[in-house]
Amino acid sequence: MHGLELVQDLAVVMAAAAVATILCQRLRQPVVLGYILAGIVVGPNTPPFSLVTDEKAIKTLSELGVILLMFSIGIHFSFRKLREVGLAAVVAAIVEIAGMFLVGYEAGKFMGWSQMDSIFLGAVLSISSTTIIAKALEAMGLLRRDFSRLVFGILIVEDILAVAMLGILAHLGTTGEMDLASAGTTMLSLTAFLVGVAVVGFLVVPRLIDLADKTKLEEVLLITVLGMIFGLSLLAHKLGFSVALGAFLAGAVLAEVRQVKRIDRLVAPLKDVFSAIFFTSSGMLIKFDFLRGGWGVVAGIILLVLVGKIFFSGLGALLGGCELRRAVRVGFSLAQIGEFSFIIAGLGITLGVMSDRLYSIAVLVSAATTLTTPYLIGGSAASGSWLEEKAPAWFTDFWKTYRSWMHSMSAASQGRHQMAWGLVRKLTGQLLLQLTLIAACLLSAAALWRTYGDRFPERFAVANWGAPLFWAGGALVALPVVVAWVRKFHALAVLLSEIAFPRDEERGQAGPGRKLSQGLFLGGGYLLFALILILLSAPLLPTGKLLLGLFGLVALLAILARKRLVYLYSQGQAKIRETWETPPDQDGLNLPGESTVHVHQIDPQSLLIGKTLADTQLRKRTGAVIVAIDRKGKNLVSPGPDQVLEAGDQLFVFGEKEQVRAADEYLRSAGTTEV
Repeated sequence: MHGLELVQDLAVVMAAAAVATILCQRLRQPVVLGYILAGIVVGPNTPPFSLVTDEKAIKTLSELGVILLMFSIGIHFSFRKLREVGLAAVVAAIVEIAGMFLVGYEAGKFMGWSQMDSIFLGAVLSISSTTIIAKALEAMGLLRRDFSRLVFGILIVEDILAVAMLGILAHLGTTGEMDLASAGTTMLSLTAFLVGVAVVGFLVVPRLIDLADKTKLEEVLLITVLGMIFGLSLLAHKLGFSVALGAFLAGAVLAEVRQVKRIDRLVAPLKDVFSAIFFTSSGMLIKFDFLRGGWGVVAGIILLVLVGKIFFSGLGALLGGCELRRAVRVGFSLAQIGEFSFIIAGLGITLGVMSDRLYSIAVLVSAATTLTTPYLIGGSAASGSWLEEKAPAWFTDFWKTYRSWMHSMSAASQGRHQMAWGLVRKLTGQLLLQLTLIAACLLSAAALWRTYGDRFPERFAVANWGAPLFWAGGALVALPVVVAWVRKFHALAVLLSEIAFPRDEERGQAGPGRKLSQGLFLGGGYLLFALILILLSAPLLPTGKLLLGLFGLVALLAILARKRLVYLYSQGQAKIRETWETPPDQDGLNLPGESTVHVHQIDPQSLLIGKTLADTQLRKRTGAVIVAIDRKGKNLVSPGPDQVLEAGDQLFVFGEKEQVRAADEYLRSAGTTEV
């Protein structure tokens, strides 16, 4: 009977979700809002009775929704996109998250909430919704506008910061405290986990996916991907992080494989089903009893989100060097909370450190701000123009001067000849990355011993060699990276000493100052490196003699097998570079010969506005043709020669590579922007 009850509950949940989403689509509202409303209707907290009998089973299924939703965010994240994020996006994301976290925390303290509730309120209010914003911009035909690109850049940075926030909150909720030392330890563990998963994923995952793909059976590929998603989610949980973090990283790693578009297409139906259950169950968890005297609190927090996010996001964009109108549009676009807020609030409930009212508030605020998102985005252009016209002259002049200064600083930085210092920065970054990988190996060994050490026979632990054996395994995995670190650090020491004490061109020799500085730098660096390794190894090697003995054996092995270890490291680098440089498949899009498609958007002052396609003489001039026009979200496929062009039209230009290149030059000269 229990199974039939679950089937009945699923039928009720999905039927309610279907009706609600159809209504939302008719009203041009995001489907997420429909899921939440469906949960409120069928949930146990809405009188007169609950239509769902087994709430625990629904909540369990909603956990799958969290995992698949976070995977979907991760697979659309991509480390390649992170490379393209500019300074403005980074600054805006940091300013928005820091500002909203502080505002939320202070608001919680002002209302008399506990410190933990206030911390989680700040976290809930700080992250905007990638899903809601993307769907709103797509529905309004604004995906390829300049401000939209900055919005997505900000969301990419926010995703990374939100993942870090999940790790910190999980530690805070488990231990109940977060001093400077524990915060540093948590961030080190989190960073090591992130870097370790990324590096191992780039090495292993593409090869495993290729093996599954060679079977030519889509179910094999799907099962392989799902195994990775749930396996990494479980690993994250075992290491003290959240399952959401593991799922996000699984998506981020799979975003770099060739088959990413096929994987996204295969997992999408499962994600849609369980995400619907997750959002519907979120609506079911809303408790309205606290609203008898608390409607003012909910309304105040909604207003806080709208005003605070518009202000901090816009301010961050301005500080990053954006023009005023674009910054206003960015601020209006990010004024909501969504799926990450649910996950953060759910984490607090799971850990038992947050009151139920905060989850209800998070869902209600998300529903309200989701409702306002399309209207805010639609009115952002007029608001930006109004602010430019009505703002005091000193205000607009200040930001114009600041933006010019930012661009001049950037140009000056690029114009200076600083090859040596550029190489120093590159080597320093590589050393920090390698150190993080070493830490990931040793910390993972310690975590695995804590998790599974008690499952081994008693003599294995009593003999005092179980933990050292785990350490030896982690040390052997890290050994190629250790050898690479030593080589890189020696190169950095030589470079810095060369900069500080240039070689005497007449004698062709290095002075004593250079040799002394190089020796001191190497000695201090190696000593610090040894201390870091000892601290990382301490949980598994408690006795001094055992620690020194194993360190000596590993060092001897590194010296004897140095060439082999260097070869292994270089092979790993080559594999990661191959993964990084391999573009994703086009998922069935096969253009004939050397054909390609480029997209151009007509600028407001373009010479093409008001002309027909025949007037442009594009085909006669270049040989390329316009095969489609995207006009405010409406697609005009195979437009005729009498089709009149308008500002904002996106032109899809098709032809051979040389033809399209010539068309690019012509269209740019006529006032278009390639997107």
